[in-house]
Amino acid sequence: MSDWRFALVSPPAPGVRAQGFLSFDDPVLTGRDWPYVAIRGAAPGPAVLITAGIHGSEYPAIDAAVRLGALLNPQSMHGQVLVLPLMNPGAFWQRAAYVVPEDGQNLNRVFPGKADGSFSERLAWQLVQKAIRHADAYIDMHGGDMPEALVPFSIYQESGDAAVDAKSDALARAFGSPSLLIQRRRTDSLSGMTIGAAADFGVPGIIAEDGGAGLYDAAIAKTMLAGAENVLRSLGVLADATATFISPDRYAGFLWPRSRHAGFFRPSVCVGDSVAVGDTIGILKDFFDQTTETIIAEASGRILFLVTSPAIAENGLICGIGLPAA
Repeated sequence: MSDWRFALVSPPAPGVRAQGFLSFDDPVLTGRDWPYVAIRGAAPGPAVLITAGIHGSEYPAIDAAVRLGALLNPQSMHGQVLVLPLMNPGAFWQRAAYVVPEDGQNLNRVFPGKADGSFSERLAWQLVQKAIRHADAYIDMHGGDMPEALVPFSIYQESGDAAVDAKSDALARAFGSPSLLIQRRRTDSLSGMTIGAAADFGVPGIIAEDGGAGLYDAAIAKTMLAGAENVLRSLGVLADATATFISPDRYAGFLWPRSRHAGFFRPSVCVGDSVAVGDTIGILKDFFDQTTETIIAEASGRILFLVTSPAIAENGLICGIGLPAA
C-alpha cells in the first residue's frame, strides 16, 4: 500500500519526481490547468505541502514555488513534498487582484470550502480534503497583491493545541521572515484562510509574505526559496545543511483601518513605519482637492502592509497595522 499522503495527485514511486496538472473530480473545476510537482524521497519522512498563487498576482511567491519544485532532488530527500505553485490561474492570466475571476471571491477567505459551493469554495474544499489535512507541515507563500506594498512577514493561526502551535512557530522561525504575526484562535478578524483550515485539522502551517505591488523581483523569489528550503531542512526533508532559526519581531494581530468614504488616497506613512494612537495614516481627497476624510491610527503598531493605489472605495482597506505582542 502506498504511503503517499496527497490524493490530489497520483503517487510517484520513491526517489521519483512527477509533474503535470491537477484533474479534479468536479465538473465545475474542469477545463483549467493547475500545475503541480510531486517529489517523493528515496527515504521515508514527513509530508509537506507548499502552495503559492492563491492570489494570482503575487509573483515572487509563485516563482519561489516554481524554483523549489524544480530543484528538489528526490534521490537525496526524505519524505514527500507536493508543490502547487499556481492555485489561482485565472487571476494570474488576467492579472486580477485579490479574487478568483470565475466567481469574484477571495480564495483565501473561503477555506475550508464546500463540496457543492461556488468555484472558489469547491477549489478550497478539494485542497483541504485531499492535501492540507493530510500534511505534516504546510507553507502557503504569498506577497502584496497588485495594489499592496508590504514588509516581509509570516503568519500562523493558533490551533488550540500547544504542540501544533509550537511547530507552526518553528516553521515561521525557520522560514526567516523578520516579522511574525500570530492569529488568535477564532478571535481575529480574518477567517477563511488556508492556515486556519490547517489549524482546524491540527496541521502546523504558515503563510509567508514578501514582495508586492504587482512586481516580479527575482531577489525576493530567491529569498522565499531559501526560506522554504530551510523549513524543509528543519523538518528533516533535506539534509544538505543544518537548519537555522531566527527570532522575529512578534505581533499579536492586525488592525485594519478602512475608509468611510470613497476617494483619492494620499498616504502620510510608508510601509514599515511605526505609528502611535492618533497618528495620521493618510487623507482622502475628492476630485476638487477637498479633504473628505482623515485616516487615523486607532492603535499603536507597525505598518506591515499598505495599499499603494490611490483609488479607495467606500469601506476600502487602507493598511494592516501589526499590533506588537505583549
